Amino acid sequence: MLHFGIRGHEMIGLIGGATVEVGDPSGRDTERAKLEDDVKNTNESSISKQMERLLRNGIAYARSKGYKDIGTIRVVNNATWWKEMSFLGFMGTIGRHLRVQEMLKRQSVQRRITSEAGIGYNEFTYQALQAYDFFHLHKTFGCNIQFGGSDQYGNIASGVDLTSRLQFAQNLPRVQTFGITTPLLTTATGEKLGKSAGNAVWLDPALTSPFALYQYFVRLPDADVEKYLRILTLLPLSEIAEIVTKHNEDPSLRIGQHALGREVTDIVHGLGFGDRAHIQSRILYSTPSEGISYSADEIIDAFENDSQLKEFPATDVLEERLVKVIQRVASNRSMKSIRELVNSGGIYVGPSLTRVNDVQATIQPKWLINGRLLIIRLGKSDLQIINLK
Repeated sequence: MLHFGIRGHEMIGLIGGATVEVGDPSGRDTERAKLEDDVKNTNESSISKQMERLLRNGIAYARSKGYKDIGTIRVVNNATWWKEMSFLGFMGTIGRHLRVQEMLKRQSVQRRITSEAGIGYNEFTYQALQAYDFFHLHKTFGCNIQFGGSDQYGNIASGVDLTSRLQFAQNLPRVQTFGITTPLLTTATGEKLGKSAGNAVWLDPALTSPFALYQYFVRLPDADVEKYLRILTLLPLSEIAEIVTKHNEDPSLRIGQHALGREVTDIVHGLGFGDRAHIQSRILYSTPSEGISYSADEIIDAFENDSQLKEFPATDVLEERLVKVIQRVASNRSMKSIRELVNSGGIYVGPSLTRVNDVQATIQPKWLINGRLLIIRLGKSDLQIINLK
C-alpha cells in the first residue's frame, strides 16, 4: 500500500468489523470460531489504531527517503455500511449480480466443500460480502485497486467482477478496476509467517516491542536478507546492492540483517525507533573486544521507558560492592546466584565490558560512561543500566 501512496494514490485501510461476524474461509480447513462481542470490539479498535499508525509512520518514513507527493490515508470500517443493509435488500439488489458458478470455483470454497468439515453458508457467502465492500469503496471513494495476500485471490476477483456488473446495472461510469495479490511472506525454507504458523510478528508494540521486532530481522538467515530489503523497505536498489555486497564480505557481522531491522522498525514504530533498537542490540550483544562506543545520552535515549534503565543517586552506587548493586537492580536474582555468576566470569561492566570475577569488587569510576552511566551485563542477555544522579 505504501508503494501506491508514495506515487500519490489515496491509501484506504479496511477494517472488517461486519464481515468478522461471518468468517473468511480462505486458507482454513475448519470454520473460524465466533468471537465474543467484547473481544471483537477490542480487536476492531486495536487493528484500526494499528493500521492508522502504520500508515502514518510509513508516510513519515517515505518522506525521510525523499518522497514528497504522497497520497492521503483513510481507515474505514465496513460495519458502517453493512449496518444499513438488510438481508433482503442485499439479496434483491446485489445478490442477483453474483454468479454461483464463479463462487463455487474459488479455491477456498473448493477446498472446504471436499473436506470432512464442509463449509457453512456463512463462509460460502463471505466472498460476496468482501466483493460488495470493494464496490462500496469504489463508488464512495473512487477506489479502483484492491490488493491483498495471494490467499485472497478469490475474494478480490469477486470484487472486481461484481463492481463491473454493478457499474452497468446502476448506470455508473465504466471505470476499470483491478485486483492485485502478493505472495505471502515466507522464510527461505518456504515456511509461512503468521499466527497459525507460530512465528507471528505483531505490529502492536505491546505484543512485539520495537527491540523484539528489530531482533527478529537480525536473526533472519542470510538467504532472506536481500529479498526482504527489496520487499519491506524503500531503500534504492543500488543501496540494497551495496548492503548485500558488504554483508557478503563477512556474513558473521550480519550487516544486511541490521540494516533490514533498522528500516522495518522505523516503518512500523516510527522514525528513530530503528536506531534505538540498533543501539540496544549492540550494547546487549557486543563482545568485550568490540566494547561500547555510544555516549551516555545516546544510550539513555535508546532505553527510554525501558525497565532495564534505572536511576540511583551516585552516592548509593560508587564504591559500593558490585554484587550488592546488582541485587538492587536485578531484584529477581538472589545473592547466591549473583555470586555464582561472578565466580563463573559471567559479569561484564563498563564501556569496555570488563569481566569481573571478584565478589568483593566495588564500583569503579572508570566503569562509568561520561562519568554517570553504568552498564552491567549479566550472562548473555540480561542487561542493567544505571543512570547516576
